Amino acid sequence: MDLHVLKTFIAVCEYSGFSAAAEKLGYTQSTVSSQIKQLEKELKVTLFDRFYHKISLTEDGRTVLKYAREMLTSQEKMLTDLHHQEEISGELRLAMSSSLCTRYFGRDFVEFRKKYPHIRLKIIEAGTAQMSNMLRKNEVDLVFTLDTHIYDSEFMICAECEEKVHFVAASGHHLAAEPELKLSDIVSEPFIMTEKDMSYRRILDEQLAARSLEIIPVLEIGNPVQICSVAASSDMIAFLPDFMTTAYTQAGKLVYLPVQDCRVSVWTQLLIHKNKWRSPALQALIAYYRQLISVSTT
Repeated sequence: MDLHVLKTFIAVCEYSGFSAAAEKLGYTQSTVSSQIKQLEKELKVTLFDRFYHKISLTEDGRTVLKYAREMLTSQEKMLTDLHHQEEISGELRLAMSSSLCTRYFGRDFVEFRKKYPHIRLKIIEAGTAQMSNMLRKNEVDLVFTLDTHIYDSEFMICAECEEKVHFVAASGHHLAAEPELKLSDIVSEPFIMTEKDMSYRRILDEQLAARSLEIIPVLEIGNPVQICSVAASSDMIAFLPDFMTTAYTQAGKLVYLPVQDCRVSVWTQLLIHKNKWRSPALQALIAYYRQLISVSTT
């Protein structure tokens, strides 16, 4: 069995079509079609159902996909052993929010690079809807979401943890000493916020709208580190996940405001498409960050 043909078959599955796979592989569409027909003839099965220019895997196709991935993984392991290559290599594409990029791709990535110096990463910052679309189109290998809990039959959850979100203000803010607050007590205050449709900001806006309330921020900015810095040195209130503000609250620069009628939590989730082949490099990244995300829940 030709492993190049199996690679073409996996590409058709991952890119959801013959033409997209051909473009990514540098083949003509007729070459891809010919290789798939060759594989179907050799295995004596139909791999895809074809309806109105769309394809979907048959039950036999799903079985072949499973074993094709295992065969390619075995091939990579064999080549590694034969050539005594101790290091895993490859380029991976990740999509995530700026908050999670700040959280996981600082010192944690330095440690990852010490273990896997030949793995290269390309990170794209995006919103949840855009990330999901990119994952479906195989434009990225993994996504780190920070949003409501995502259940999608097309995606597999590699790791997840729940995150709390709070209003924060400078320790000298005039509301800092209040024992209890409501949303109506703070909406007229000056705010510094993330972009309007960004995960936890969107969830907050939905809760405000349900109460016929609205926050009109003085400043909207995507970088959560800047938000913390500005809030700590001004009269502006911010709304951020606790993992972004912990260092500031522990240092006494920011305090949590006790807003009683607003409970928001979001989820960090590491997602992969169910049809994605996991190369050794991708397996290594998933294992490393699964451990980090797991530790953050304890």
